[in-house]
Amino acid sequence: MRNKKLLILLVLCLGTLFSAQAEPVVSYLGPQGTYSQEACQVFFGQQGEFLPFESVSKAVQSLVEGKCDYAVIPQENTLGGAVLDYVDVLIAHKEVFVSGEVELLINQNLLALPGAKPSDIKEVFSHKQGIIQGREWLDKNIPDAKVTEVSSTAEGARLVSEKGDSSYAAISSAACAGVYGLEILAPGIQNNNSNKTRFYVLSLKEPTDGPAQRLAFIATGKADNLPALMAEMKKRKMTLITIHDRPRKTELGEYYYLIECTGSYKSYQKLAGKSGFDLRYLGSFDLR
Repeated sequence: MRNKKLLILLVLCLGTLFSAQAEPVVSYLGPQGTYSQEACQVFFGQQGEFLPFESVSKAVQSLVEGKCDYAVIPQENTLGGAVLDYVDVLIAHKEVFVSGEVELLINQNLLALPGAKPSDIKEVFSHKQGIIQGREWLDKNIPDAKVTEVSSTAEGARLVSEKGDSSYAAISSAACAGVYGLEILAPGIQNNNSNKTRFYVLSLKEPTDGPAQRLAFIATGKADNLPALMAEMKKRKMTLITIHDRPRKTELGEYYYLIECTGSYKSYQKLAGKSGFDLRYLGSFDLR
């Protein structure tokens, strides 16, 4: 009887251990309160440990070094376009694949210390994308304020809180107001209400070749071969979703093209050798 109880206890302990191990560790662009953290929560729910890093490069490096299971990075914004620095990080790490994608509606807000007024603001902090998205509002309402780029929208909010001065403000998420003890001085200051950002969920896992809504790959080669690649994709009913070019830094006219499209892995395989590009498969995934 005693042995039976010990066996049951052992099984329960092992079950708890495996359950804990099953929860993913996810790196993201911090600090706490960024849209990247929100993207983590949308994709993984409450299942996992989310680790903030001061840059996307460091978040992805933690994945490469095996310190986490996934990394979540911004990829493209409706107003600001491709987040080129982060696209470069994805291109540079050949061992990294795309496991999923999250699309968030982005509402930018001007945050400041409690009691501050727009006329008090002399300097505004935000990420480059936040600045682009709120530029029209800034130019119209506080045109003389200095605008300073920082590593993330949440980092801007953190700086305002740290400085403790009502002359500072940040373009950031509403969630950051609660995290950093700030008030929303002006809500929804983005240039339009269709402001969205797409995030990639990265991993080191070999990508699936099963059916999915989206497929991503990198094509490396000369720009004058691009029409042939597009023609081959059309022939195989692969509908282009987005394409971003980055210079290869070898010869003029040579690029890395980050391409996202619809279509099957079998269709992608048939592109090889058909257009003069070297292809690198990133993965097939669904949009959340």
